[in-house]
Amino acid sequence: MRDTADSADVVVVGGGPAGLATAAEAARGGLKVVVCERNHAIGEPVRTSGGSFVRPLRRLGVPESCWHPVHRIRVIGPTTDVVKTYRRAVGCVLDVRGTYQWLAAQAVEAGATIRLKAPVEGPLRAGAGGRRVTGVRVRDPFRGAHDLHARIVVDASGHTGFLARDAGMRPRNERSAVGIELELHAPGYDADEAIFWLGDDVAPGGYGWAFPCGNGRVRLGVGVVRPESDAEPRVLLDGLLDAFRAVAGTTSPAGALELHSGLMPVIPPRATQLVGDGLLVVGDAAGQGSTLLGEGIRYAISAGRLAGRALVDAGGDYSAHGLAAYPRGWRRSTGRDLAISYAVNKRIVDYGDTDWDRAIRRLDRLTPKQAARVFASEFSARWALGVLITDPSLLASLARAVSRRAAGRA
Repeated sequence: MRDTADSADVVVVGGGPAGLATAAEAARGGLKVVVCERNHAIGEPVRTSGGSFVRPLRRLGVPESCWHPVHRIRVIGPTTDVVKTYRRAVGCVLDVRGTYQWLAAQAVEAGATIRLKAPVEGPLRAGAGGRRVTGVRVRDPFRGAHDLHARIVVDASGHTGFLARDAGMRPRNERSAVGIELELHAPGYDADEAIFWLGDDVAPGGYGWAFPCGNGRVRLGVGVVRPESDAEPRVLLDGLLDAFRAVAGTTSPAGALELHSGLMPVIPPRATQLVGDGLLVVGDAAGQGSTLLGEGIRYAISAGRLAGRALVDAGGDYSAHGLAAYPRGWRRSTGRDLAISYAVNKRIVDYGDTDWDRAIRRLDRLTPKQAARVFASEFSARWALGVLITDPSLLASLARAVSRRAAGRA
């Protein structure tokens, strides 16, 4: 293979939602941006269920064609069952492929270049002790192995965060959410209802789900957290099929069309240094997702846009000082909610059946609007005041989870 060299202002490693959103904003601001995606297509393979919420997606400008709305959220526990109904849809299920490719189109229209089947093999380094990242070593079908130089590299590599990890900017994945799902053709399933299953028989240390995604399809999956749970998601999913058939109706056909699996880092949201010497970290690589329900796409888009705008506004000063607007803006916009989500995750991962039944009964006492904020990991002061009036015990439970997490950091 011949060895050539080229360059850009910004090289983005990873063509997921965080990398594509960063690329679009940076290119829109006049920077030369190259995205290196290791897979053969944007949005392939699908690694997430796509569960999300309508209001934040609309704020981000994601078109309605990219999601399927749901009007009921049902939570099924070991002996409990609660349903929250919404006249105007609150939750939704994303067309993951379609959303990623919409983001890619936005990046291309802004002027970014996307290179497919272009895995990054490692960083290029310079300066004292080789600390400064000056580009990446990449391999693609058109140029072979070559050096791609950059004024700054963006690690949007997802769960591995390998560039940031190797630079000492983020911890290793000591905890990870592991999920697997089948996308089924199941026309008999109620396309207005999303279901969460909780309990030891379904997913110890995690949960099961059924998310309708339109056109008679539904995603049925199970996720657990390692190392707290050693249960095998494939085995759990096989068992969940019986519960799904009971809900969907035994006479209704249901056949598998796709198999999806994925990983999500479960790391403290402030454990990652977002800006280093020639390196910026965004999305799952930075732990910028809600570990309460494993939702990451909308957070990744939001963080990517903050990062891209910071790159433009820095005026070429890509030091931690020049890019300070990015970590500051991210922590202000979502840092608190994700810190609470992480603290709650640490607590509930050890729940047993009795704990889950108690939690679901508390959820039943909340209004649909209050419950939606829990599902969406939105813990504002106004929400807390409403919950304090409706169910003080739930707020006290959240406070204990956060205080225990804070004590663990001390």
